[in-house]
Amino acid sequence: MDFNKTEEEQIEELKKWWAENGKFIVAGVVLGLGALFGWRGWQAHLIAQAEAASVLYSDMIAEVRQDKEDEVRTLAERLLKNYSKTSYATFASLMLAKLEVDNGNLDAAVKHLQRAVDQAELDEIKRLAQLRLARVQLDRGKPDAALALVKQSAGAEYQSSYDELRGDIYLQQGKRDEALAAYRSALATAPRTGEESSFLQLKIDDLDRQGQ
Repeated sequence: MDFNKTEEEQIEELKKWWAENGKFIVAGVVLGLGALFGWRGWQAHLIAQAEAASVLYSDMIAEVRQDKEDEVRTLAERLLKNYSKTSYATFASLMLAKLEVDNGNLDAAVKHLQRAVDQAELDEIKRLAQLRLARVQLDRGKPDAALALVKQSAGAEYQSSYDELRGDIYLQQGKRDEALAAYRSALATAPRTGEESSFLQLKIDDLDRQGQ
């Protein structure tokens, strides 16, 4: 604005500028506020979804403790149907897979576990789902499919379990040396005491005897 102009000229210029541009400013403010409140509304929706899913998951766990399989299935399926975008849906898939394994329905368990692998947002949950899926694939007599799931690094939490399962897979494939190496690697990262370490040592000792 030219400050050499009179006050009246400046006011007239402002009026003209506002007439030409004011509607765009108002529209921008309205859109900005709409986006802000829309984002807040979406965030509130996500929180409400998570809270509702949490309640449903707690109900499912309560039924698990009472060995009510039908009720567990119903609640897990509701989680998958109504809250598929939450982490609780992944837990529901893992629970359904466990039920199928317990009932000997390995093909159905694979579907639930694969869904858990695909859905998992946290690496720890994804690795757990992969580990369980690999075990089921091995039980189905598909060692190659199982090995593909546990070949990558599993992180500190699951590394020993991944290594042990690789040993089991190699053993099923008749690869004694690879199995022995995998078991030794598993033992190196396993807890210092406990049944897991003892069982791993038994596997190693058995393979050592076979090689003598």
